[in-house]
Amino acid sequence: MIVPFQKMSGAGNTFIVADNRWLPDDADLAILAPLMCSEQQGHGGADGFMAIGPANDASHPMDFTMAYFNRDGSTGMMCGNGGRCAVRFAADHGFVANPDSIAFSNAGVIYRAQLTERGVLVRFPNPRLVRLHQSFALFGTNQPYYFVDVGTPHAILLIEDLAGEQRTHLSELDVATWGEAVRHHEAFWPGGANANFVQAKGDRSGILLRTFERGVEAETGACGTGAIASAIVAARQYGLPAPVAVTTTSGATLRVGFDVDEAGEIQNVFLEGDATVVLSGELELA
Repeated sequence: MIVPFQKMSGAGNTFIVADNRWLPDDADLAILAPLMCSEQQGHGGADGFMAIGPANDASHPMDFTMAYFNRDGSTGMMCGNGGRCAVRFAADHGFVANPDSIAFSNAGVIYRAQLTERGVLVRFPNPRLVRLHQSFALFGTNQPYYFVDVGTPHAILLIEDLAGEQRTHLSELDVATWGEAVRHHEAFWPGGANANFVQAKGDRSGILLRTFERGVEAETGACGTGAIASAIVAARQYGLPAPVAVTTTSGATLRVGFDVDEAGEIQNVFLEGDATVVLSGELELA
């Protein structure tokens, strides 16, 4: 089976993207995803796989559908950086009618988007859940954390709150160890959560973010939904105004915007950043 694809990057988060019409009708995408993302492929590996297809829901007019899979084949969640790459791919391949008003669906949720000077802006539904000032037992101590579900569940830990750590900069943190412990913590059973580690910039111009992603089971160059969740927490804890500039592990900066209504509810969430094509090619799969 020959599958044309593009490897794309959203702020350093990498994806293999294919037109669903190029795939066999009976293809099991959950099984295909690990093969497409494998580091043994000529493209060098990726964090996730997306299949982009035409929309056929007459009751909800849309430009395209997005089916997202983590590198391990897990699905059913939203990927913010993947969403931006999906929009860019769809616009480049004739799915989009109006680049200023784009609609697409993933996992049954409709998203709005537009192409901008910074790349792609995707608008998100209100967070499903925001829990502030939580704590759990971790490494034998009581660890404060925050929890935000924006279509994907995220635990957020502020560097100044990390129990037993005397770190002055986020770059010094052992994210592999801390991330795996948080990602698999019983507080988030059975599905687990992404683990985000946040530090405010000294000039208060935004935040630094490192994310250990479930489904990838490692730190990634960036995490879009993690940026949204972390920005929401950082705005409240550090007093930062929206939009919040989020500098990711890759060094790329994402913009996260939102409003807070009189009841304190988060609304009008958007994520903006780059979405670029790294390479194009074909994969031959048995």
